[in-house]
Amino acid sequence: MSISEITSGAIEKIKKPAGRSRSIAILTLILGAFTTIIFGFGCASGTKSILTFNPTNLTGVIPPHLGDLSLPSRTSCLLLGILIIAIGLETLIRRPTKVLMVRFGGSAILFVLGLLIWTVRAPGPALFGAINLTAVLVGSSALTMVLIFGALSGVMCERAGVVNIAIEGQFIGGAFFGSMIASTTHNFILAALAGALLGALLGLILAFLSLRYLSDQIIVGVVLVTMLASLSSYLNVQVLSPYPQYNTGNLAPKLALPFLAKIPVLGPVLFNQNAFFYLMIILVGVISFALFKTRYGLRVRAVGEHPKAAESVGIDVIKTRYINVVLGGAIAGIGGVAFMASYGQFQPGYTSGLGYIALAALIFGRWRPSGAVVASVIFGISVYLANNLQTYRVPVAPAILEMFPYIITIGVVAGLIGRVRAPAADGQPYKRD
Repeated sequence: MSISEITSGAIEKIKKPAGRSRSIAILTLILGAFTTIIFGFGCASGTKSILTFNPTNLTGVIPPHLGDLSLPSRTSCLLLGILIIAIGLETLIRRPTKVLMVRFGGSAILFVLGLLIWTVRAPGPALFGAINLTAVLVGSSALTMVLIFGALSGVMCERAGVVNIAIEGQFIGGAFFGSMIASTTHNFILAALAGALLGALLGLILAFLSLRYLSDQIIVGVVLVTMLASLSSYLNVQVLSPYPQYNTGNLAPKLALPFLAKIPVLGPVLFNQNAFFYLMIILVGVISFALFKTRYGLRVRAVGEHPKAAESVGIDVIKTRYINVVLGGAIAGIGGVAFMASYGQFQPGYTSGLGYIALAALIFGRWRPSGAVVASVIFGISVYLANNLQTYRVPVAPAILEMFPYIITIGVVAGLIGRVRAPAADGQPYKRD
């Protein structure tokens, strides 16, 4: 390789992160300007917003009571807008190549805080002049947890080169059978195992049709989602309705971690959750380590990027893809059980497209577990607010808020935060020579 080729390659590597940081900086500046102009100057002078920090329905360890925080609405939103703009300017000037998603995620959270302050301003259109911030975070944490399960499933599959559109169907199947097992045995470990087995079976079907018969992976995934949605509705009418004892709506008990659960705000959100939440955190660490720090992960990424080259050095491409798709299906199946364990008895259609939003988080996170977590937090909060903010008479249609994750995904795919590239062989059928 000539020196010019090496130099040009190095320059290209530098340009890509710089372009991505510039795009994220511009988006952050737009968020800051919106927060300043719409939320800040959109609040009348003299309005107040009250934030409370004591979630309801807590069990186990109760954190210390914090007093209500009364904020001047206009000044607070202006300060938040300026802070977001400062983050955008820092990113634009320094052009960092690391923790870009953390910067953007932090800016998005500040934007949401500004939205909440603007929403509950009084006097204003809201029915209530206060909002329980900790309750919002606790409520959205369950949605975030399920999205992370789905995104991790997608990471496992797509890093090996198989697109798993069936995550939504695996959620539905896991929630349905998890509810039946939990209702009859009152054991969430058995429910999780049942959900994992069903998800793994669906993953096996996806892998078999995609790898053995080279079927279109998108079509197979959509068919599986449609089949599970229809089958669960049918079984709900034929089995769960006449025999309600199989769908009693058990909620998984919360396990408060000593000392940590007493931390105000963060304690109830992170350290007073059910076992599925802690399992999700463990899986994020395990999958991140396995994919990027082990020989197994190197082989998986090789199969997803250049299967022919991987086969030439002795890696069994088909076997590797089978293993990853089945494991990814099992993770999504557990995610369905986690959803049921957080929200109660099974109801047809109540996953509400979370599997597709998990795929959006996967793309937004650039096929990395850490990035998917940041995206899932943003999406989880936005979905929760879309479902609950109308209580406060927000002058924004719920459909607009529900569009937010998909609008971000379109922006990601369009390259607004830098070039997004899936694994090179993602979705491409592979046949041995």
